[in-house]
Amino acid sequence: MVEGKYHFFKEESCDLCGICLNKCPVLGLSLEEAKEEMKRLIEGEEPKHVLAKCTSCMTCNLFCPKDCLPYDLILQRWYERYKKEGLSSFAKIMVTPMQTSPNLWSLMLPEDEKKTYQTWSKLRKSEEILYPGCMMCFPPYLSYSKLFDGFNIMMSDELCCGEPFYRIGVLDTAEQVAKRLEKQFKIMGVKKMIFPCLGCYNTIKNIYPERFGVKFEFEGMALVDLLWKKIESGEIKIKNKLNIRVTVLDNCHSKPFGTHFFDLVRKILETLGAEIVEMKHNKENAPCCGIAAFAINQDPMDVIDAAEKTFKEAEESGADALVVNCGGCLGIQSVGKFVSSGEMPIYHVIELIQEAIGEEPVHRNMERAEKMFEVVIQQAPKYLAELPERYWVEPIEPDIETKIE
Repeated sequence: MVEGKYHFFKEESCDLCGICLNKCPVLGLSLEEAKEEMKRLIEGEEPKHVLAKCTSCMTCNLFCPKDCLPYDLILQRWYERYKKEGLSSFAKIMVTPMQTSPNLWSLMLPEDEKKTYQTWSKLRKSEEILYPGCMMCFPPYLSYSKLFDGFNIMMSDELCCGEPFYRIGVLDTAEQVAKRLEKQFKIMGVKKMIFPCLGCYNTIKNIYPERFGVKFEFEGMALVDLLWKKIESGEIKIKNKLNIRVTVLDNCHSKPFGTHFFDLVRKILETLGAEIVEMKHNKENAPCCGIAAFAINQDPMDVIDAAEKTFKEAEESGADALVVNCGGCLGIQSVGKFVSSGEMPIYHVIELIQEAIGEEPVHRNMERAEKMFEVVIQQAPKYLAELPERYWVEPIEPDIETKIE
């Protein structure tokens, strides 16, 4: 039986067909194995594969023929595990930037990008803001372009969208974050928000309203939609055709939007002069970049292993470069390239637009990957010493003292 506050899986509609897990790009289960796994998940028994291997890519929700939301069942079982066992100490540096100092972001950024983030953190009342989210805080340098001219960019540790909590099954904290954001964005007077990160966009537009009943009163728009609109109108003028063969790693959070973002990113790339070479797993069947593999055991090695596998699949496509549309994917895939000694360059789609309009992107992804890897290794002894002691996230109050200029 599936019960509890965070019961979003539609058990009454599930006929145990097994298709959702059978088509998973990670698990590799036969149809019979998939049926047995679903049966165990529903009955609350320990499954043989799913909770120990799922990289939280959300693909199973798309392949369920009856829209039963099997991914939500996996999240619920992780939530139950969290309430019973807590999180590993590594989650302090990887998942809880609003509660932990130092965190991964503060330790890996160079001084110019720290100053950029400090500028973003000066919150002020504004009807329209660009909300970079934590994933663009991996590479704040992406904003070093005239493509970002005119935007009010605002972000702070306290305004993290909470997606990492949701993604690893810490559902009560995700709900608390949703309620905090609802209040804070009202105080700021936001009426329109631009999202460079599809993780933030999906979380605020779909997950929080549908799962927790928290609705935001402002209009939301993905940055990639806005950039395409400006390319179509001629406001962004393409000067240089790229003449490059690229493969695309589709963002996990693009999947709930159907084919829209799959098609849009490819349309932009083709307009820039790129030829698309698909990975074996792509679009709705794309694997996670690796970042959400942290959900398995809250172990950075799971992230590194998943990142390496995904990057190797990208290399096997035979393309000249890998393109992503997420700051987190850019960072984690660069780690995958670093640990595998890969050669294929990795670009955010924003960087290729920069090249096409005649700019020279800063392009620090491999420098950032090495620093990220270095930070995790440096911090490992501290958190390994704490591993026997599990921890639970402190409650997040909706009312905080936010300084607004």
